[in-house]
Parts: sequence; structure tokens; C-alpha cells
Amino acid sequence: MVNGGLHNFELVENITVNIRKEGAFPVTMVNTDRLQKRTVEEVDTEHLKKTPEYYLRWLEDIDGMISIDSQVDPRLLAQLPEDKVGAARMGGREINTKFQERKIRWTGIGYPTEEKAEMFGIDFREFWDMLWRALNTDYNELKSRGDRLAEQLRGGDMVHITSDKGTDLKFSIEGRHILVDDGVISPGDIERGDVGNNLPAGEVFCAPVENSANGRAYFDLAFYRGNRIEGIDAVFKDGRLVKAEAEKNGQLFRQVLEHSQGDKDVIGEFGIGINPEVRKAIGYTITDEKIIGSIHIAVGENRMFGGKNESTLHWDLVMMQPSFEIDGNGIMEGGDISI
Repeated sequence: MVNGGLHNFELVENITVNIRKEGAFPVTMVNTDRLQKRTVEEVDTEHLKKTPEYYLRWLEDIDGMISIDSQVDPRLLAQLPEDKVGAARMGGREINTKFQERKIRWTGIGYPTEEKAEMFGIDFREFWDMLWRALNTDYNELKSRGDRLAEQLRGGDMVHITSDKGTDLKFSIEGRHILVDDGVISPGDIERGDVGNNLPAGEVFCAPVENSANGRAYFDLAFYRGNRIEGIDAVFKDGRLVKAEAEKNGQLFRQVLEHSQGDKDVIGEFGIGINPEVRKAIGYTITDEKIIGSIHIAVGENRMFGGKNESTLHWDLVMMQPSFEIDGNGIMEGGDISI
């Protein structure tokens, strides 16, 4: 299955043709910002909550999914009522579970647009060049860097993250697989249950022990449906996000959590960016979380990489220039990886 938008359909087409040339059968789906907006606005909440049963049956025949960012301008979705957005996510809950059960391979690909660049406050040419440079990085070096870092974490237990902005967070990764997003879903990855990746690639990540996180975390920047959320100050207790304030759009941050389902506020991921071609946080999560020397913590769904959280939400939150150690051994200092 290949998903994309009208604005990047040439890329969708190229991928689709090459899949067919390899002897597989592609199914192509297209979405648009306007279609997403109208669906949430015009469809009754009771219908948004319904599970598309045909889709569940269809997934019995799907081996892999490649999704290219279909949004041209996320700002079109900025004012949608969060209760209805949450209802639509509820409708996809069983779909997500089916993906987990069948371990369907997936790749999510970012795509720059002028509208996104304006929203993020970055020159479009700079945005365009950054994304494609990051996607065309040296994958052998990316894998080598990721493997070295992962080796430092394997067999470890207690992670301690600090920063000059107030982060002081501890959690356990004992017994959890340490995974490397190096741009390739290898047979070894599939054996470990790591069946998904992003392009641009470039992170080392794992699912923390769900009830182990305690302390405070400061996240610099996030975007949600075209809304900029800045300076998120979050408090975790026994793995759960118990308090969250933000310098900008804090109410929206809390609304997203309120209208999500399942283990939405439980720590779900610990990730370290390793892509040297991404140097600037702009709010586009697929690149921000790959910045070499950054850390991201996610709340919510994490079964796809070995966790236990079941949720309609998986939300990555990025912190810049952090320090962290594992079992007292320093791994990163102020955003500089020390290995």
C-alpha cells in the first residue's frame, strides 16, 4: 500500500511503478488536507468512531505500507474540534492494533512544501534542501554511528536525562530492545519486531519500562495540526504524565491528551537523534527527532517497538542540547554524543 497526496503524486507514482517492477502488487491511496478537514467537520461523531471493517479484512493481504506526508498546509486543520479528531482516531484504533498483530512493515516519508516552510518560519529552499540532504545521508555511516550508540545502551538499566532548561528525568530501559533506525528494515529488525522506519532516518530508540519514569522534562517545540506549542514543561510520576504546562498553547497540549484513548499519557519512547544532515529544530517532527544530539520522549502507543502501551496517540516531543547518562556512565553532554 502506497499513500500520498496530490502535490507529491509523482513520487507516489515512481514508488508504485518500482514496486510493480519487483513483482509485488501496489495499491495506491491519495489524501488531501481539504478531505481530512471536511471529513472531521461534516461527518457525525458517531460515524467517525466506527471501525472500517473492510479495512481490517484488507489488511490480511497487505505486506507493507509506504506513506508519504500528504499534507500541504497543516494550518487548514488547526481549528478542528479536538473531540471530533479524537473520535476519528478512535475509529482507527482497531486498524492500528491489526498492524501490530500482523507486524506489517511500514515506512513514513516526510515531504516539504512552501506552506509548511511558512508555518515553521523557515525559508522554503532551506527546508527543501535540509530534508533531501537528510534523506540522502551516508547510510553506512548512519548505521555505524547508530550501532555504536546502541551498544552503549544494551544491557543498561537507569537512564538519567538533564538539561540547562530544567530537565531532570529518570527511567528504566532494563530488558528492552535497543533499536536503530538506519533506513533499512532488515531481517534482524523484523525478528525483533522492529517493522517500521522513517525517511529521513536516524535515531536510536527503545520503549522505556512503562511505570518507571519520574521527574521533569522540558521540551522546546512541537506542532500539532498547524498549531505551534512552545516550552512544554512536563512532570512524570511512575511512568505517567501527571502535569504539563507550556509557554504557548498549553491548553491545546492538554486537550490532545484529554481526547485520546488508552495509555495516552504513559511514557512510550526514548529516542536519540543521529542524522548529521539535520541541524535545526523547526517543528517538523520527522526531521526534528533525527537531529544529531537531540533527544525525544514520546507518550502513548509503543507496541510497534516492544512496549506495552495501547493508545490512539503516539506523540514525539523533542528536547535540544540535553545531557544523559546510563547507570552513571555519561553518553551525551549538552547535545554532544561522547562515544
